Amino acid sequence: MNDLTLFLLTVAIGTAGGLIAKKLGVPSGAMVGSMFFVIIFNLIFEKAFFIQDVKTGLQMLSGAMIGCRVGREDVQSLKKLIKPIILLIVAFIAMNLIFGGLMIAFSDLDVPTALFATSPGGASDMALIGEELGANPAYIALLQVLRLLIIFTFCPPLFKYLFRTGRMKKDEAAEVQPEDSPAVSGIPEKTDWKKLIMVFAVCTVAGLIFRRLGITSGAMLGSMLAGAVFTVFKGKNRFPSQLRTFMSILSGAYMGCRFSRADLANIHVLIVPILIMLAGILVFILVNGALLSRFTDVDYPTALFASTPGGITEMALLSEEMGVDSFKVSILHTCRLFFVVAFFPTMNKLLCSIFDK
Repeated sequence: MNDLTLFLLTVAIGTAGGLIAKKLGVPSGAMVGSMFFVIIFNLIFEKAFFIQDVKTGLQMLSGAMIGCRVGREDVQSLKKLIKPIILLIVAFIAMNLIFGGLMIAFSDLDVPTALFATSPGGASDMALIGEELGANPAYIALLQVLRLLIIFTFCPPLFKYLFRTGRMKKDEAAEVQPEDSPAVSGIPEKTDWKKLIMVFAVCTVAGLIFRRLGITSGAMLGSMLAGAVFTVFKGKNRFPSQLRTFMSILSGAYMGCRFSRADLANIHVLIVPILIMLAGILVFILVNGALLSRFTDVDYPTALFASTPGGITEMALLSEEMGVDSFKVSILHTCRLFFVVAFFPTMNKLLCSIFDK
């Protein structure tokens, strides 16, 4: 089978899994179900395939989705995010150092592999950069992928539990609305398709330009900014729920493609690092989410999503699905990813040189 056929088959399997999981009421079922169905398919047949250009399109659609929710009042509130951004960056540096240190102390991972495996960046980016410093790129990629699997398996039900059992202040509970609720931030009840097509066109152009310029997460960042500018002047719009579901399915299929038999075969070497990752990530999210909401103006639901080191696209989709402020979540994650790619390699290189002495 050619690549296109394999891609269509992968998407079909992901769609089946996503729709089944959503029908069963699994939290973020479209994404989680798609991911696990594709993982199973890939482990059995090793034929899962995802076209990279589709991922770029998915990022631009996610940017457009976020842009449709942005109004003038949202832009005016951005100045309030300076403090949360600084606190998040400091927290993620601490997370990298603590988790990396624990893996070095209690497992057989070498220093560069442990540090880059726990850096809250993209799997491929961290693997390629870490390899230059003598790290094991396969282990880095595997632990980075497992981090995402842990996040998207455990965090959606955990967040829904917290939201439903009153683990929030009363004024924060109002922030979490059903995903199709017209009460969310003044979004209209019906989709304006003419306006939606226009914003898609604007977002596509901006996303491609930012990507061409080599900007970190350029496709999504450019699309999001262009969509926000368009919506500020033209008004908010409702993003079709069916399209949002399909985007979640595609995102889950993409993550599922990244887990292969080779990854499964190497898991026994990484049992201790995986346990550290599992416990550490969940504790970090809860603790940092509480601290961020306590010491800044960011509400607790948004703080939880901002503290979750998943991909920008995936976190935007999850926050949108749960009715959390996806615009703020995406801005905070964009700053986090930009800082990780720009600063963490230099920081980890310095740490490696210190440990080698």
